[in-house]
Amino acid sequence: MPHALHVRVIVVALLIVLAGCFSLLPSHAQQAPPPLANADTFGATAEHRSSATLPQLPRNLLRDQKFLWLRPFRLKRADVPWAATLLGTTAGLIAIDRPVGQELSDTPPGTGFAFSRRVSQFGGWATDLGVAGTFYLVGRWRNNPRARETGLLAAQAVVDSIIVVEILKTITQRPRPTRAAGRLCNYNATGEFFHGGRSFPSGHAAQAWALATVVAEQYRHNPWIRYSAFSLAGLVSLARLTQRKHFPADIFVGGALGYLIGRYVHHTYAREHASDSTATPVQPNPAIGGASASRRPDGRASARWLPQVCIPTSTGAAIVLYWQF
Repeated sequence: MPHALHVRVIVVALLIVLAGCFSLLPSHAQQAPPPLANADTFGATAEHRSSATLPQLPRNLLRDQKFLWLRPFRLKRADVPWAATLLGTTAGLIAIDRPVGQELSDTPPGTGFAFSRRVSQFGGWATDLGVAGTFYLVGRWRNNPRARETGLLAAQAVVDSIIVVEILKTITQRPRPTRAAGRLCNYNATGEFFHGGRSFPSGHAAQAWALATVVAEQYRHNPWIRYSAFSLAGLVSLARLTQRKHFPADIFVGGALGYLIGRYVHHTYAREHASDSTATPVQPNPAIGGASASRRPDGRASARWLPQVCIPTSTGAAIVLYWQF
């Protein structure tokens, strides 16, 4: 088989495997429970009890890796739109990688290059794990279950993304557009695969989006936190392009992987602990007007509004009250 054809076959096979990652998006039936209505700015509530613990992290990482690498072989019909979107977008970006990379390589680094390099320095794996660790430590210090849980889930998602990206970099071996200090690489930013590089996919983008997605999901009731997390992840991703460290396709695939891994980690945890939101019927209490209530399996009353219908008055009117359980 000619070398060029051999490369194309392997690239297509790799993209098919990556396409399976889009099937990580949970279906409508698997969505996480809605946020608690009485959560404060930091998400700490009396009803929010975290079950994520540090000793569980290694086991969760092994479970995640098994799922991530086997899931592409279990595609369903519902996964086709997402797989087609990923394949089409990735193929289109690979087609423009060479002109974009060569244009950046031929352009002398300016002030934007220096800013991008600084952003990249603060957007690496050490910073991402540091942010996750800060969430965890602050959560323990302030007795904030949501912050503690966010730190553990974020660290899990970042480590998952590091493992997946490092394996894919070893397989694809795509050289970067330029070397250190912006110098041209041996292949003049052609974007060829299997030439001993580490450009595809972008690890910075994957780790930043994995961290941002977990934080955004944990604090989805606060739009400022969501937008800030995703904006910072986008800034880190863009900096890797303008710093001439990655091609557009590298950043897109890395960001997509990070986002989907973050979603998978958070939604898997939410589904495992969804029992906190299930309710079992309780017999009506005549003392409060015959209204029905509901309780969790642990016996605590569920946080929901239920109508309490009072006995009609002598004038024929009925009074309907609402009480929070």
